[in-house]
Amino acid sequence: MSVARKKQKDSKRPPAPSRQVRSDSPAKKPSSRSRLGLLLGIFCVLAIVFVFAGGLSGFVNSMARAALASKRYDAADWWLRVSQPLTRNNSDSEFLRAQSARKQGDLDKMADRLKSAFDKGFDPKRLDREQTLALVSIGQMTSKMEEDLRKWMLEPGADVAEILDAYTNGLTSISRFDEAILLLQLWEDKVPSDPMPNYRRGRIQEHLFNNEAAEKEYRSAIAKDPNHHKAAYCLGRLLLFLRQPKEALESYQACRSGVATAAAEIGMAQCYKDLGEIETARELLKKCVDMDPAELARSYKAVDETPERFVAASDLGCMETENGNFEEAKRLLEMALKANSLDSIARYSYAVALRGMGMTKESEENFERVRVSRAALDQVTTFKEQISRNPTNTEMRLQVGKIVLEHESERSGIYWYKSIFAYDPTNSAAHKALAEYYQSKLGEDPKYKQLMDHHRSFLKASGS
Repeated sequence: MSVARKKQKDSKRPPAPSRQVRSDSPAKKPSSRSRLGLLLGIFCVLAIVFVFAGGLSGFVNSMARAALASKRYDAADWWLRVSQPLTRNNSDSEFLRAQSARKQGDLDKMADRLKSAFDKGFDPKRLDREQTLALVSIGQMTSKMEEDLRKWMLEPGADVAEILDAYTNGLTSISRFDEAILLLQLWEDKVPSDPMPNYRRGRIQEHLFNNEAAEKEYRSAIAKDPNHHKAAYCLGRLLLFLRQPKEALESYQACRSGVATAAAEIGMAQCYKDLGEIETARELLKKCVDMDPAELARSYKAVDETPERFVAASDLGCMETENGNFEEAKRLLEMALKANSLDSIARYSYAVALRGMGMTKESEENFERVRVSRAALDQVTTFKEQISRNPTNTEMRLQVGKIVLEHESERSGIYWYKSIFAYDPTNSAAHKALAEYYQSKLGEDPKYKQLMDHHRSFLKASGS
């Protein structure tokens, strides 16, 4: 082949691809080794951040702290409980356990956890503050404590909602409602999206029988947080009291989830009974009667309730009495009266059931107890009218406290005694009555000793 022909043939071949990379060609994929290196780098950065954030204990504490801030105490306790083997020496974790106990009213447990946090090196100043908040929240406050609270709220970065939560709770417990309402307004001004000020105002207004104002506050709390089970439960209870069972049922159904389920279902049963759906009510109550008492108590606590009555057994027993099922009624009502001997609703139905079973003597004894209690409580109506005209009438408050404590409700009786301190903080008669009451309870729970000592300290100071 000639050179000319060879050149001509070569000229017809496609040109060899250029070694230069075009700008629009796809990028070369990174190798598996490169990707692994990148992932390892990211992991190292995250590990460093995790360590500087406190590692496992820091993560757990942040989750528990967030749960406490949103009043989800079961969730906070769960995080702190499952992590305890790894965080038992962490002072922050111990402090959070103390804080959870304080918010749930277990002051003995709180004191133990505060001591543990102190032993592990936690800031003593913050521990003292926690102790002060605990005492304030149950109404055991001094003018010095109140002055300190006002100073703390002005500090940079202060958790104003936390301070106001304890302060308003304490003021309410000793009947200083006007001051509590003013502080709740301050709380709402500081944190407009927080439903708690509305919820707390609703509780106060309901206690004062300002039902329209209470309903408005509960609805405002729910508007801010549709999952605010406490407000929904209280709204249901209020609407049932106002004889609106259909609307009350909807409110109870709104909080029928999680831990609050049993408490909501007992409220629903009361609505169904009023609506004439007796079998539906009976089935709900049967389920709750058979629950573990501790689980039932947790359910009520989830909606800020600690009923003195065994409501499920009492209500179901009354229904069985009405239906003539006297033996079953007797069994249920004895359960209710064992839980609370002052449950006059259960006692009256119990007397009816005993009469239906031919137990005439026992029936009459229970009827007589009901008659005595009702006669005593009739006096309370008159005394309350006098108190409404003159709130500073501490003698009438003493009388109401004594009668209610003996014949209706220990908790309400204690409240009436404590209400005296809003007008006369050193009233010897009220402190003596409370000291004697808590002394009678020492065998039930050691926490009553602290309360007894508190009231005795006033008697010693006055020489009584």
